[in-house]
Amino acid sequence: MKLYKVQAVVLKSVNIRDADMLLTLFTMEKGKIKVMAYGACKPTSRKRGAVQPFSHSRFLLRRGNGPDTVSQCELIEMFPELRCRLDKIGYATYLSELVDGMTAQGEPAEAVFALLLEGLRRLGDADHRLLARAFEIKLLSMLGYRPCLEHCVQCGAPLGAGPLTFHPGAGGVLCAGCAREGSGGLSCNRGTIELLKLLLRWPLARLGQLRPGLRERQEMREILRRHMEYHLERQMKSTRFLALLEDV
Repeated sequence: MKLYKVQAVVLKSVNIRDADMLLTLFTMEKGKIKVMAYGACKPTSRKRGAVQPFSHSRFLLRRGNGPDTVSQCELIEMFPELRCRLDKIGYATYLSELVDGMTAQGEPAEAVFALLLEGLRRLGDADHRLLARAFEIKLLSMLGYRPCLEHCVQCGAPLGAGPLTFHPGAGGVLCAGCAREGSGGLSCNRGTIELLKLLLRWPLARLGQLRPGLRERQEMREILRRHMEYHLERQMKSTRFLALLEDV
């Protein structure tokens, strides 16, 4: 069939010529896909609201020889609370960029779609830094990049109360005996590792119960940033933008 329906979050939109848009969608049914929305940039287009970045919409798509095209679309959720503050826009862009950067084209992942949708819904009134950390570690786990936090990734020994080291290349935490100075690892305390384990287990709705200190926030941010960049082999563009706004 040439026509098919999907439910999607718009990860990215790029203007093509004066009136058209190339959309990157993360769909519930087909994972990440790229489609053309002809005429979507026109002021009179009925598609305009449904094709904005991080909008949740229904699409009727048409298969073709090139990218599939948008025949019809209907907005479900716009998340207006994210669009009135620059920091919220920055974090919504970051969540979308993470999903775009860490998923392959055309691989269905309903759990990732649900995580992205809930993340955008809760970003409006949540602690956006903590939500970003929870989103990061949950996404890593869903995609098979979960860091080892329960024991030393090298020798398998239980993690003691002493200093710990997180090593992105090793894939998790190293005990004091296995960590080598100058090996590129990140020093962290046991409390930070326990918080990461909580973020992995708890639903996003429970994040308001957590009150991490400044040190734990900084260590979690650096651990997850390094771990993701190791697997992505690049730095996220929106991370640099967020750093200009605040100490994330």
